[in-house]
Amino acid sequence: MKYSILHGFARFVLLVCLAWGARAGERPVVFVSVPPQAWLVKRLAGEAVEVQTLLTAGANPHTFEPSGRQVKKLSGAALYLTLGMPFEMALAGRAGSLSPSLKVVGMDAGIAKIAASAHDHGHEDAGHVCGVGGDPHIWLSPRLMCAMASNTVAALAQALPQQRAALAEKLQAAVSEIAAVDAEVRGKLGSLRMRTWVVYHPSWNYFAEDYGLTLLVIEQDGKAPSAKHLVGVIGQARAAGAQVVCAEPQYDKRPAQTLAEQLGARLVTLDPLQEDWPALMRDVAEKLAGGDVR
Repeated sequence: MKYSILHGFARFVLLVCLAWGARAGERPVVFVSVPPQAWLVKRLAGEAVEVQTLLTAGANPHTFEPSGRQVKKLSGAALYLTLGMPFEMALAGRAGSLSPSLKVVGMDAGIAKIAASAHDHGHEDAGHVCGVGGDPHIWLSPRLMCAMASNTVAALAQALPQQRAALAEKLQAAVSEIAAVDAEVRGKLGSLRMRTWVVYHPSWNYFAEDYGLTLLVIEQDGKAPSAKHLVGVIGQARAAGAQVVCAEPQYDKRPAQTLAEQLGARLVTLDPLQEDWPALMRDVAEKLAGGDVR
């Protein structure tokens, strides 16, 4: 009987120790808002963290609301890296009540953003703004992606103090990779004679700024364009000789398709929310330069 009690107690202690060991070995959970952020965190932290992305595939970032399951998972995270997306405001405001240990850090810290215009994305509150503090699509600029990388490493170093040296090395490698992709894109776009292109949603302002391109935007006040607005864009595009119209999978493709047909231009689909950032940037350059068209 005594042996049985001792044996049972020893087994209980072993199970507790194993549970504590498993908990101690758990990786910190890092939440991001959009998939390109996830690429960057994974590139910098590797397997040292578990990365969770709030925005689901194909979702519109301007109307997205996180699920209860995502919010619950966020409450157990160590870090939430924000960009200034509209849906982040409510989450960041609730961060303290979700978990006192959850740190919210802006990947966009210190970045001067392009002013975001007010849009109505079908919300009840007209005048919904596409970005908090400016246009949030900063990952579409290699130079700003480098700034995001530096901000990310500073945040990760707080969650992973033992990894500071490794994070510094990975930051250098990531910046080199971003610079190499930038050079490829510049090589592709450098010979473009026509530097005006038409986009449905103004996601590409930073990309256009980096590469000396001019954008014409189909979307009107965050909604499908009126016939009058569409006619105006067609006139501008014709005057500029635009040859490419860009649709995005998160938005209705028909207005872009109609405009492309009116112009006799190529219609391409580009996903600014693709997680594989180098592939995203190369895809944009390839399609603008006249490569594969889907």
